[in-house]
Amino acid sequence: MGTNLSQVFISNALTALDGSQAQFGSLAGAAAADDVGIFTLGPGTAEYKQSALYATTVDTDTSNADDTTVAALTVANPLWLYHSFQVVQRALTGDVLQSPIIPTSSIRRISHSPYTAWAGHKATCVDATFNTAGAQDGDEYNFKFVIRAVPVNQSQFYNSTNASLYSNVFPLGAFNTTNHKVINMSVTIADVSDADAATNLTNVQNAIADHALLKDLVSAADVGANIEITSLHPGLIFDLLVENITQATDPVVAAATGQVLGVGNDWQVADDEIRCRGRYGDFNRMYLPQTQDTYVTADSQYDRITIEYATPNWPNGAGILPAGGVNQAIIYYSNEGSAPAASANEFATLFGYTQHATNEHEFVWAGAGTSI
Repeated sequence: MGTNLSQVFISNALTALDGSQAQFGSLAGAAAADDVGIFTLGPGTAEYKQSALYATTVDTDTSNADDTTVAALTVANPLWLYHSFQVVQRALTGDVLQSPIIPTSSIRRISHSPYTAWAGHKATCVDATFNTAGAQDGDEYNFKFVIRAVPVNQSQFYNSTNASLYSNVFPLGAFNTTNHKVINMSVTIADVSDADAATNLTNVQNAIADHALLKDLVSAADVGANIEITSLHPGLIFDLLVENITQATDPVVAAATGQVLGVGNDWQVADDEIRCRGRYGDFNRMYLPQTQDTYVTADSQYDRITIEYATPNWPNGAGILPAGGVNQAIIYYSNEGSAPAASANEFATLFGYTQHATNEHEFVWAGAGTSI
């Protein structure tokens, strides 16, 4: 994340915590509608809020006696209604999870990113891939997969969540310590003039299923009159060369389409949650058999709110990191497992944006202070 103190809070509902300080120590337990909230510390009563934390417009019509917003002016740096707050998450067991007290004068940026589905890296076999000079139906072809990059995300290597997030475990044999790794597969092509002919597709799929490594790396499907071979893992990047062995032709490079990493996919939320557990006092770095509550839900789709705030101007030995550094508090929220899409919700109200299925939002406080 590029910051020192990076915390993750996960809500499986569109509603935020609401209530007084008396609730602060009694939020543990799974049977609750609200998971995450913003606890404001003034002015006024310290409590969880479901209303806006800052104003994004001001009324410039001084003749309007009833003070309604008639001539609304959008301000570049929204005006905070509270001097400080904490991000709080209900815990399944034990004490609540919470951020430090964050002075609003230290906030530098707040952004919202809607859920975007991950799409794996793809290689496309069109008619020309098989229909090389002298090609005949029934020729044998070699599919050469050149592995350029492999997954490095945290959840790929964390046993307790891997099985629920990935249908295939990335095989150790596909890792390499050189610039690339080459994996070969032999396929007989029945119809060289029609890439996605039923027999061709079936033969490619069967060859992948029978291969010790490729069956856990890629899948093949009929897409737009082509055979499209797709990565099963985020971060797996490969080149594909196809050679007619029977005719001894030069290899044909299948056209590649890069992956779309997306936002708020279950594995991405799990990556952030696992990586940040040490901030909640779990220092089980070797992942020995110790139980730790997990809040991400497999197959759920989350929007992301990122709060970036400067470390107050404390002495280096007293703060979390030296003065001027940036910390993050990230909130992931889901509509009971589905993407929030355009559903109105309390997180959008709290942070002053209109919930949208695709639009991103950002508020920046230029020259935010680093001292209380």
